[in-house]
Amino acid sequence: MSISEDIRRRISEVLSLSDLKRDWMKRSVENHVFLPLYVGWVATLGIRPDGSFVRWTHDDGGSVEPLDDAFWQRMAICQGVKKYPELRSLLPERPSRAETCSVCDGAGERAGAPQIICECGGAGWVIPNEPRGPSPG
Repeated sequence: MSISEDIRRRISEVLSLSDLKRDWMKRSVENHVFLPLYVGWVATLGIRPDGSFVRWTHDDGGSVEPLDDAFWQRMAICQGVKKYPELRSLLPERPSRAETCSVCDGAGERAGAPQIICECGGAGWVIPNEPRGPSPG
């Protein structure tokens, strides 16, 4: 099965399963065809079957826009792999200029607080002075 097929299958699961924590987003998932990878207070970051990333902003009428920010894409896929391990092949390779995250020492999550996303987004490494767009909350 291809990654595209895996994403489509997971989107179908999101739409068919009853999940009180996520039922409120089903209409946007269906209309805009994306798999939610990270759900924030302000926005949800997701991936489409073609591999493109999107940002669905909850509080401005539900707009869905392309997500071109490399940091937020990386964070979204790192978080998504926790729920959808078949997406592991989409994790980016560590670039030569990257540094091991000083907060998690490369583990990808905070010691004793795995529910809090580390400053590295879960990759275990950071790119010094990497620009970032607005946080999804």
